[in-house]
Amino acid sequence: MKEAPAPLFKVKIRGIYSTALTQLLMDRGFKIVQPSAVIKERFNLKNPSQEPPDLDIRDRMDRQGVYATGSISALHLLTSTLKSTLDDVVIRGRIPREAGGPILSSEEFGNSPLKSLSETTFTINIEFPALSKRILDSIRRRVRPTLDGHHYYKACGRRISSLLEMAERLLEKGYLQEEVEALFKETIRSEYPRVGSIIEIEHVKIDGRCFHLGVPRVLRFEEETGVMRLHRTFTKKGVYDGLKTVKEPGDHAVTDLKIGGWSLRTRYFSSKGVYKGTYINLNTPVELYPRGIRYVDLEVDICVWPDGKIAEIDMEKLQERIRQGYLSERIEPLMRRKIKEIMNTISLDLEKDEAALTIEES
Repeated sequence: MKEAPAPLFKVKIRGIYSTALTQLLMDRGFKIVQPSAVIKERFNLKNPSQEPPDLDIRDRMDRQGVYATGSISALHLLTSTLKSTLDDVVIRGRIPREAGGPILSSEEFGNSPLKSLSETTFTINIEFPALSKRILDSIRRRVRPTLDGHHYYKACGRRISSLLEMAERLLEKGYLQEEVEALFKETIRSEYPRVGSIIEIEHVKIDGRCFHLGVPRVLRFEEETGVMRLHRTFTKKGVYDGLKTVKEPGDHAVTDLKIGGWSLRTRYFSSKGVYKGTYINLNTPVELYPRGIRYVDLEVDICVWPDGKIAEIDMEKLQERIRQGYLSERIEPLMRRKIKEIMNTISLDLEKDEAALTIEES
C-alpha cells in the first residue's frame, strides 16, 4: 500500500535559520505562508499565501535556536522532522498527544518554556547545538552559496555575522569557496580568545538552564587543531561533582578540550600539586565564541580517581531525557561510541603527569 503523504501544514518562518528550515519543511510537505522577501526570491514563491500559519517559527534572542508556536499536530510533525534529521537537536516543551490533553506547567520540566496560547496552540523552545548547525548548513547550501559554519557564525552576531554576509556575497559572484573562507577566517581571527584570555564556559543543561563555570584563563590554544587548555583556581570550599571529592580553596582545575569535540576533560589537584581526580564531561560538540565556549551537557560523565578507579556515570539520565522527548534517539549510540573512545585513552599515570605539567605552566 502506498504511504499517505504528510499533512499539509502552513508555516511562517523568520530568522537566521529560515532558509535551511524552509527547505527542510517544504521537503516534508509544509506550505510556506507569509514568506519574507528574501525567502520569496530564494524559493521562487509566486503569489505566496498570506493565510494565518499553523506554525510560526522565529529566532531565540541568543540565536542558538528557535521558538515554534503552533497547533499540536503541526508541532508533532516539526519535532519528528527535526529529530530524524539533526542528531543533537534539543526540544524543550511538551506537546500533548492530542487536543484536549493535559496542559503541563513549566515547572514539570525545568526551565523549558511552555505556553498555552489557546486550547490547541503551544510554544516550544528548540536548540540547535553544533552538529545541528552543520547539518542545517548543508541543507542551506542546496539553496544558496554557503560557507562552512554559516549558522554558527550567524549565531555569533554583530561584526562576525555582518562579515559572513559580505563573504557569501563573494561566493555568489563566483569567487572560489576556499579563497573566500580563508579570507573570512583571517578577518575574524582577532574577535576570538587567545592564550592568556579570560573566557566564559557556558554549560547548558538539556532542560535549558545555563551555568557559567568560573572565569578560566586560556593556557594553550592551537588554532589549527582547535585544541585548548583552560586553567581555574578555586577560592571556596565545596565538593567536585561526580568525584564526590572535597574542593578546597587554592585547588586548581585544568580543562582540556577540542573545539568540535564531544567532551571536556578536567583534572583537579590541590595547591601543592596533589592529584584529586579527573572528571570527563560528555556534551554536544564544543563551539568557540568571542566570549568563550558553549555546549549542551548530555548528562553522561566519566570519573577517574587517584586510586585508579574509573567509572562511567549517569547514562540513565541521558536515556530518561530521550524518553521525555528532549533529545533524538540518534544521540545515544553516538554517546556510547564516544565513551568507548575515551575509556581507551585513560591512563592514571598520564592524568597525574598532566597535572604536574600544568602547575609549571600556570
